[in-house]
Amino acid sequence: MSQKQEREDPQLVRAQARIGIVLQDKWRLDALLGVGGMAAVYAATHRNGKRVAVKMLHQEFSTDEEVRNRFLQEGYAANAIQHDGAVSVLDDDVSPDGSAFLVMELLEGETVEQRWEKAGRRLAVRDVLSIVEPLLDVLAAAHEKSVVHRDIKPENLFVTKAGALKVLDFGIAKVFEQRRERTTSTRVGMVMGTPAYMAPEQALAHWDEVDGRTDLWAVGAAMFTMLSGRHVHDAETNQEQMILSATTPAVSVATVVPGLPSGVVSIVDRALAFDRNKRWRDASSMQAAVRSALEALGGAQPLGASGGRTSTGTLVSRESGPQARAATILDTATTGSSAAAWTEEREGRLAEATNLRARIGELQQRQAALKKILADAQAKVDAGRAERKSLEEWFKRQVGTRTAAVEAARKEARRHVVAFARRAMEDRATFGAELDPAREQIAKLELAAESAARDVDVHVAAIDAYDPPSLRRGVLLLGVLAVILLALLIGPIVWRATRVIAPP
Repeated sequence: MSQKQEREDPQLVRAQARIGIVLQDKWRLDALLGVGGMAAVYAATHRNGKRVAVKMLHQEFSTDEEVRNRFLQEGYAANAIQHDGAVSVLDDDVSPDGSAFLVMELLEGETVEQRWEKAGRRLAVRDVLSIVEPLLDVLAAAHEKSVVHRDIKPENLFVTKAGALKVLDFGIAKVFEQRRERTTSTRVGMVMGTPAYMAPEQALAHWDEVDGRTDLWAVGAAMFTMLSGRHVHDAETNQEQMILSATTPAVSVATVVPGLPSGVVSIVDRALAFDRNKRWRDASSMQAAVRSALEALGGAQPLGASGGRTSTGTLVSRESGPQARAATILDTATTGSSAAAWTEEREGRLAEATNLRARIGELQQRQAALKKILADAQAKVDAGRAERKSLEEWFKRQVGTRTAAVEAARKEARRHVVAFARRAMEDRATFGAELDPAREQIAKLELAAESAARDVDVHVAAIDAYDPPSLRRGVLLLGVLAVILLALLIGPIVWRATRVIAPP
């Protein structure tokens, strides 16, 4: 950073102004190691001579109770693990100007991200497995104590000069309380983690689903990046990357790094399973698979750090692009970063959020327009159905009316035919002698009918005078015979009469 930039950077100026002060009569700030958007890191010395690192939250953030609590939580979470791989927090307090600070062990070495950058953004398979094996050991201890890191990435893995792996920045770790329920202090919409290394449930902010398997997804993502030189989900912005993490399953590492041992592919792909129930059951089971893969490659590679820079458990590598770094609630920047950069990043994100809101507004308007079109179409369909039903009812009425008219016409035609037949029988001048046989038959029938009527009268009288039941049966029998005889005689006559009136 140039002298002009240093003069223009108020955060850096304020951080440098603290050099030489003594915090709480114990910790003398010796040198500024780095300034970030939310905190500054110093090399310090205790009054008993012990060298440490002091991570101090900027004063303006220390007034935010939630941010301050999250910051101090790093100490509580890291110390709860009680593992050599978790950076020890020795003390926490508030400076006279109101800035909260943590006192941590001082580390010498480099981050895994710095090592990855120096290696051309590709690490050998054996090197990656040698880093991941002790990392999983730390996570197994953390998960056993119900502590989930939630921000595992190469930037938060530190290799000391002695070759030990340290897991940094437990500042956003989630501590699960098993004895009593409490509401989460996570703000709605707050980014908790790094999008490139966020499991789907974390990207969706489903905090009740975040557990140890969430950290294992991040371990798989870190392995994917160290082996391939790219992120699991590449995108132009952090927001796009988070959306992809929340909605899109990871591709197999074998598709981007051909030739990987099948055992390594299986380790990474299973860790990156979209469904957390399909991931490794816990860190210990994943660690056992990593150890087997290492044995197949000849054993673990010594980690010995190549760098000579003194750092702390909270220092991270410089930013190298829009996705190289994502915001966390306790984000600490590297040497050379400043409040101006943080402000610029914040403004950029606000602009992106505004664009997203505008896009959402446009989509909502389109949705409303489509709903109106759908409602109009449905109204037309309903109107068509009503019209069809009306036509069907009209048609039924018309068919019924015509059927009744046809039946009435038939009856009228039969009536006219019978009347015409009777006139034909009576009109000898018109129809001549051809119908005489029929006329004679009708005369005989009339005589027979008269005779039968007389007989009926006689029998009725007899019934009254003699045995009623027997006489009634006799009369009924005679009546039936008479009706049958009349039918036999009249039938041919009517038939012939109808033939006579048919037109030639």
